[in-house]
This record gives sequence, structure tokens and C-alpha cells, in this order.
Amino acid sequence: MSRVGSHHRRAITPVVALLVLIAPATRAQRPASEGFAVLATDSVAWQRVLAYVVSSLAPDLVAAGANVAAQPWTLRLPADEPQRALLERQLRTLFRSRAPLPSDSVVRTLEFGPLIVVRDTAYIRVRFDLTRHCPGSSRTTGYGNVDSVVVARHPKLRAWGAARSAGVLHGDRVGCP
Repeated sequence: MSRVGSHHRRAITPVVALLVLIAPATRAQRPASEGFAVLATDSVAWQRVLAYVVSSLAPDLVAAGANVAAQPWTLRLPADEPQRALLERQLRTLFRSRAPLPSDSVVRTLEFGPLIVVRDTAYIRVRFDLTRHCPGSSRTTGYGNVDSVVVARHPKLRAWGAARSAGVLHGDRVGCP
């Protein structure tokens, strides 16, 4: 049994030596915070909003998922949002989106208002529209909704809860002739 123990000590010694050599290099790596925007809004609250929006768009995403090609989306986020590039990248990936073309028969639009945090609650207005071009016409039809989304933060835990709707307005446009 002592032979097994000494064999393991010899095998471990090169590993320990390697870790000692590598450790200074890992300390020299860039801090995780580099490359991220200075956050003026709460990133966790934004993630809760995105999760809510994606779940509310599930029927549209499932229908679009039957087509493996990139889908035409117009995404609008507040121009002064420090996390705008990150949020847009996440949405484009989730929706497999591309910029709309004039030849597209269906275009989805998702627009976010500013995320406003007041004490322990975040508020945001989210608008979704689906526009369908009528065949052989310049007219369009479709539907949309405007959702007032809230995200509450637990005061003792200081953690954001799930986003929920505080009220939705739905609308349909006149159908194609």
C-alpha cells in the first residue's frame, strides 16, 4: 500500500509544479468586468424582462421556428441604454433575426421603452407588432400589443423577481381585401 501512496505522490508532484507555473499567468488575465459597459440600469432586471418577453412571444417563435432561415425582425431599444448592444445581440440570437427586406411578406417588430427603476420596482413598456403584406397590394395587415411590464425586487433579499404584465393592450389591423 505504501508503494501505491508513493506512486501517487510522484504523479502529483508534476501537476503541482505545472499549477505553480500557470498560476501567475492566470492572475495576469483580464478582469471579468473588462469589456462590459458601465451599467446605468440593472442588468438582472433587463434579463428578467427579456425572459418575460421571449415567453410571451412563444407562439410566434414556435411558428417561426419551422423555418430554419433567419427571420426578419426590427428591434428597437432605447438609444441611451448602456446595455443596448448586449441586449440586441441576445435578442438577435434568440430570434435568429435579420434586418427586414422590402420583399419580406411578414416582419416582426419589438420595441422596448426605457427601463425605469423606482425604489424596488423596474418598469418598462414593450411593444410587439407583426406586419403581413397583403398579396398583390401595398396594404398590410397584422396585429400587435403594448405591454406594461414590471419587475419587483425583494426588499430583504435584494434580488429581482420574475417580470410580469401590469396590463396589455391588444390590437388587430383590418385584414387583406
